[in-house]
Amino acid sequence: MLTSLRSRAALGVGAAALILTGCSAAPAPDPEPEVLSASAAGAAYLDAVCPVNAAWDQADAALERLRVAVTLGERDTEALSKALDGVAEASRTAASGLDPEQFTWPRPARAAVADVRKTLIADRAQAAKVAKLDAVDALAYSWSGADESAAASAAARAALELPEDPEAACAQRAEQLARERAEQPKRTDEQTKQPTPKPSGAQKEQRD
Repeated sequence: MLTSLRSRAALGVGAAALILTGCSAAPAPDPEPEVLSASAAGAAYLDAVCPVNAAWDQADAALERLRVAVTLGERDTEALSKALDGVAEASRTAASGLDPEQFTWPRPARAAVADVRKTLIADRAQAAKVAKLDAVDALAYSWSGADESAAASAAARAALELPEDPEAACAQRAEQLARERAEQPKRTDEQTKQPTPKPSGAQKEQRD
């Protein structure tokens, strides 16, 4: 049976050939991955996986509503299908965000982050599959890899020195982002209020 999976998450540019004086330009090299510091890596990891956790919350809620609906004789899976499509898309985006070709993760966390990325790719495929099932089959579906996903995400949080509780980790990151957004207009206002420098004597002469 497909059960609530909330705990499991507590998760080149090609160069065109140019003919110049009879010679072809060499292809532009692929950009190097950004090397992440320990603190930047933790933030990047949470930015990738927290939306997946939120998508799973919606899928779990849709699943419970479908379970109740089936007992009443209704079998409309549209809401669950839409929520699982959201899980698939969030998992795809998160896997891209953890790609080692995009970031160089701190060495202690590389293996764990790679394992999380593998589970995200597998979850994307499964979510897309379950989204197409009818109500009976969806409720009976047994999710594959839930334990592996939970273990991988726990190992990644430990390696990145993030809170053990995934909900707490994502909540802290959300609060941090909210503070940064709140401070941005304040900094802009402070810059706007800076007094205009008085013109020097030479400038005044030129103006006159």
